[in-house]
Amino acid sequence: MAERRAELGRDDPQRIQGGVTRVRQGLLAVALLALAFVLAPAFGLRAGEAASFYLFRDVVGPPGQSLIAPAVPARIADFDHGGPHRLAILVTDPQSAWLGLVRAFKAQGVPFTVTQDWQSALTHKVVLVYPIISGRTLAPEALRGLAAHVRDGGTVLGFDLEGGGLSPVFGVKDVAKPSRTRETLSWPASSAPPEEQVIRFSHAGGGGAMGSFAYDLAGAKVIASYDDGAAAVVCHDEGGKACLMGVDLGALATRAIDARAEEAGRSYVNRYEPSLDVLVRWVSDLYVAGEPMPWLIDTTAPGREVTIVLSHDLDYTRSVVNARVYADLERANGIKATYFMQTKYIRDYNDDIFMTRETAPMVRALQDEGMEVASHTVSHSRVFKAFPLGDGREQYPDYRPFVQDQTLTRGGSIFGETRVSKFLLEKLAGARITSFRPGYLSYPFQLPEALVATGYAYSSSVTANACLTHLPHQTTFSREGESLLPLYEFPVTIEDEEKPRLGDRFEAESAVIDKIAAHHGLVVILIHPDVLDHKLAFEQQLIARWKDRAWMPDLAEFGAWWRARDRAEFDVVQHGQTWSLSVDAPDELRNLVVLLPKAGDASASGRNYRLAHGQLVLDRVQGHVSLSLSSGGTG
Repeated sequence: MAERRAELGRDDPQRIQGGVTRVRQGLLAVALLALAFVLAPAFGLRAGEAASFYLFRDVVGPPGQSLIAPAVPARIADFDHGGPHRLAILVTDPQSAWLGLVRAFKAQGVPFTVTQDWQSALTHKVVLVYPIISGRTLAPEALRGLAAHVRDGGTVLGFDLEGGGLSPVFGVKDVAKPSRTRETLSWPASSAPPEEQVIRFSHAGGGGAMGSFAYDLAGAKVIASYDDGAAAVVCHDEGGKACLMGVDLGALATRAIDARAEEAGRSYVNRYEPSLDVLVRWVSDLYVAGEPMPWLIDTTAPGREVTIVLSHDLDYTRSVVNARVYADLERANGIKATYFMQTKYIRDYNDDIFMTRETAPMVRALQDEGMEVASHTVSHSRVFKAFPLGDGREQYPDYRPFVQDQTLTRGGSIFGETRVSKFLLEKLAGARITSFRPGYLSYPFQLPEALVATGYAYSSSVTANACLTHLPHQTTFSREGESLLPLYEFPVTIEDEEKPRLGDRFEAESAVIDKIAAHHGLVVILIHPDVLDHKLAFEQQLIARWKDRAWMPDLAEFGAWWRARDRAEFDVVQHGQTWSLSVDAPDELRNLVVLLPKAGDASASGRNYRLAHGQLVLDRVQGHVSLSLSSGGTG
């Protein structure tokens, strides 16, 4: 995140009426607290430390030790299930980045099965072969089966074609052209926004360079081209459809959603950056076109175009007081927000102490207004990403990280920041803490497993542009893309530190939301309540324009909805001339939409569902359920 600017914390004119009195009262309280810090009992502290450390009497914890469970690499067998109407992913190299495809398709709501059995894969109409099609990775009968599948009307998508005699099937010449200097991919004659017409998948000049393949045509049609003019995505119609994508989608997805592809993004934040989304949606469209009865799981609530999560980082003295004004606005409009509270009990380079027994009730009041309280670390260190893991025994009051300057923090650890902040918020403010955000979005590689070990479920620790996607995703151990964790990341889209001022760029940011809303994506907005003025005005405008079009939950509510969606399994089953949808939902599904683009005008309803206009809305569905998709069905 860009460095906090010099004007933050100044006495900006507070034009918004209704919150001024409360702010003045709060500032008086903060002034009185300064005296309290000096007079605070400090028994057991080193000489001179009383003025820089706030001691909560009789508060010690958390107890015990946080332990990181060993990484368990995902197995293809974990995803080798489901009926024949899913997209089939035929893995020809189990050491490849196939799990990146799993995570990207799950986020986009594309149903799939993963297998190494070519015969099983060919029971599906649409087959994705990853990462290589060649005589080295597939038996001759498998190669012949793929060719016959296309001739019989099926769809096959490959990424790297190395011989095997299938070049005529794909309408290309035998030799692909590899390169590590290509960066962008263009979709000709597109009516989409510019960011979707030209996407960036690599940064050739840095460590994020990705290889790519281009193909010489021998009957295939160019779908997309690289910046050097070579063919990037091609398709050949021969009974069915055979396509090649020269960008390794699994590797790109793994890099992007593990926040290791930041250099490929055209901007860091506050812009639309859908590069990964565009590629995954293209595969989704290929699946829908080639499957007789496809389905997709929508990414927002029924009747809403987009999900907007308002979030506030309380990492400055005045922010704790101002937060109530923002919460009043949100509650009055029937929406929720997440307040990431720094538990700052040490005065250092960053700021004064502002987590005390006097401010704890202010945090509790946010919950009383229906808002989520979440952790924003103890120290808010710019160099958190370089912190050691720690031993998992860190406790208040012994854990005392000290920010000396922008480049040095003494005594900090990842476990200390996650354990102690969570403990204090739960102990002093009565909050149930499930969400976490680091200061400056400084993101250690070991953070995901540390968050799981300390009881978090949701993270908002990176920007959407750094991930090349405007959707949440499931994290992996040490961001290595191999072992899935029960922790979900919700990237930040819009923040308030870039110039011009947030209130002066409302139309620009609303235009970003419009583009994301076209695909039912997620917009996480980060507003520091260090001032009211233009920031509160921005939020007022945002609510007025988007409240009726967007679902606006807090992160915990949306996170629970997303987790339930992610864990559920769906299958469309044919019974003669009729169809049904089977659902296996470990967690209760609430207001979830299953899109059935080829269901025609079928309509059905039951106690927990309704089907109309190709949308099946499920509400309060849990366990195993079979729902009829025939007219008049009751489920």
